[in-house]
Amino acid sequence: MKKFKSLMLAALASAALAAPSFAGGHGSNLAMTGEVVVGMKMESSTPDGGDTTTNQDTYIGDVNAKLTSAVSDGASYAFEFLKDDEKAGKVSFEMTGTATSGDNSIKAFADLSDITGTMGYGDVYIQGANKTLTVKVGQFGSSENYAGGMGNFQASDFAVGNIEHITIAGFQGIQANVDAGDIKLEAAVPWMKVNGDSAESIAAGTPDGNAYAVTQTGGNKVDTNVTGIRPVIKAGLGSVNISATFYTLSFSPQKSGTDTLDKSDAGFQLMGNVAAGAATVGLGYTSKTTKDGDTETTPSTLNGYVEVALGGGSSVGASFNILGDGAETDETKVTRINASYNTPFFVENVTLKLGAGTSTASSDVDGKGGSGTALGASWNYGF
Repeated sequence: MKKFKSLMLAALASAALAAPSFAGGHGSNLAMTGEVVVGMKMESSTPDGGDTTTNQDTYIGDVNAKLTSAVSDGASYAFEFLKDDEKAGKVSFEMTGTATSGDNSIKAFADLSDITGTMGYGDVYIQGANKTLTVKVGQFGSSENYAGGMGNFQASDFAVGNIEHITIAGFQGIQANVDAGDIKLEAAVPWMKVNGDSAESIAAGTPDGNAYAVTQTGGNKVDTNVTGIRPVIKAGLGSVNISATFYTLSFSPQKSGTDTLDKSDAGFQLMGNVAAGAATVGLGYTSKTTKDGDTETTPSTLNGYVEVALGGGSSVGASFNILGDGAETDETKVTRINASYNTPFFVENVTLKLGAGTSTASSDVDGKGGSGTALGASWNYGF
């Protein structure tokens, strides 16, 4: 299998390199972008009443490359080779089609993900737009509004987790964006179906239902319809930028008459920053509440940061975040503080990122509290 995948990669690369010669007389228009990240770090954590665990590592972070080419004025394609954060890699094929008529435009985008393994879809959508309105239909990701400063290396979160993005996993539906100058509005409506536990997984004792599927009273997850609303408001007022994101989901079993447990999912995020000379200061708060039967959690993140540009491509920053796991009783909270420094490494294409951080966890549950530290450096080469 490994040999087959190696041959596939070689064939794909050869095809991508050869393809521009068929580009309708446009000549060689192949372009390549990518990133290579390597780093060294040392992390330690000490649970309350326990021994300290120290981990030192020279690691490979993101390694990716993207080959793109325009076949015509309205069509382009790309091969993307990805291996992120020491996880399994993949090779994807992207195709984009565009058409314009006056102020109106149409864009179709499709990502065939992991074409050398189990092929699936990444983002696939059709988008129509004019000067003020954009409407997108299909499968695509969420708006990214979280800003946490440089935060190069952060100490352990003691499994509490940082709610960096308000997302609807596997979003499918419709979204409209209105550009009103300094104010930008977005409203997305998920329109999805998700699978419950399959009969085979129930028999094997390993239920495989989607996390959004509702649970039958006293039983397993069942096929579910999911809808809701996700509005986003962004405002740029001179040196001040503000964004607010909200979402709420509703769930209903596809089969009428099915008695299910209560289920709800809602969240919000407020982010803001202000630029003052060479410095940028930001503050944000994120929270969500999920309920599935008798289990309800409300995890949260409060974060703030400051970044200062030093000139010559260098910058320095400090940040904090306070994380809560949202348990109804005996909540665990973690406070993390870190400092970071970025500077070109010999040439501007390579950034050396240095960072150090500490964390402190508190909980009424034995073994969930403790303290941690982190120290590291990474070299990021973008081309």
